[in-house]
Amino acid sequence: MKFSVKLIAAALCAAMLCVPALAAASATGAGAYVPNPQYTVISGTVAHQKDGGLLVSTPAGEPTEDYILWTEGVMILDAVSGEPVDAKAIKDGSTVYAWLGAQTAMTMSLPPQVTPELLLVNVPADYKVPQYDVIVRSDGLTGLGIPNRSGMSVTLSDGMVYQVWQDAQVKPYLTRNRVTYQDLLPGTRVLAWADDKGQASKVIVFPYEYKGSISLDGYGRLYVNSGAVAEPSTLRRPYGDERLYVPIRAVAEAAGYSVSWDKEFGVTVKDGTETVFTILPDSKAVKGTAVPEGDGFHLSGPCLIANGITYLEAGDLAHLLGMFYGG
Repeated sequence: MKFSVKLIAAALCAAMLCVPALAAASATGAGAYVPNPQYTVISGTVAHQKDGGLLVSTPAGEPTEDYILWTEGVMILDAVSGEPVDAKAIKDGSTVYAWLGAQTAMTMSLPPQVTPELLLVNVPADYKVPQYDVIVRSDGLTGLGIPNRSGMSVTLSDGMVYQVWQDAQVKPYLTRNRVTYQDLLPGTRVLAWADDKGQASKVIVFPYEYKGSISLDGYGRLYVNSGAVAEPSTLRRPYGDERLYVPIRAVAEAAGYSVSWDKEFGVTVKDGTETVFTILPDSKAVKGTAVPEGDGFHLSGPCLIANGITYLEAGDLAHLLGMFYGG
């Protein structure tokens, strides 16, 4: 299997194989989620450098240049087994695939130098390389004509859709914790082996980095931790662009926070006795433990109020609450 430098978004429809228990993966509606790729993938043959880096020479015809990859602190896995591999065991002339995150820094030198998030090695010729990505949507599956068979349909950030049934091998990365298909929640990073129909046979699950997730289903309903909290009619796109504004109270309370109103401070969101953040309507001045000095976080828009309901842009609110939102 050959990847281009940037993964090409594509959707695999599973309507003939399964029935999503929550919502049809192919359905669209007002405010339906449109994934944004979280990773860039580069591939090629490698050669060790004297300074410890790996020179990756991309295949002929690829619209890219060579790269120097640094391996310190990088997850290096065998492309077939998924087992960890020592950087010193990577052979010159072998094929590697490297995943670069959206925040990955790259030098302006020639060739560019970069530290990937994940490196897959020991790739056999013409092998269908597993996919590393972030889940942005999860829908329950029920098998047609197969009693007691269930699973999860997961949409990745590049638009790929995989079906992970309960009999698929699902295991955690470097721990003995028990994980199942039910742990494939939005915000989860996974490495998935799947056939051309999107049926996953094996999935490695990486540590979850969030307190929960905010997501939309195919009809534009807002979900917090897989539970529906708001219909499309209660959401707002006030600026005519891609920014989605969501009700602060509904989202924060569904995530387990308490929300109150104060004339002086505006909306106050607390985690127990700790003030997570406060913000006034028509303001971008947010204060609280979620925004320490020097954090560099800036709201993409002001807090809005309509019919007594206060709103924040979904990505901003997710950041303040420590939750995942991929929209």
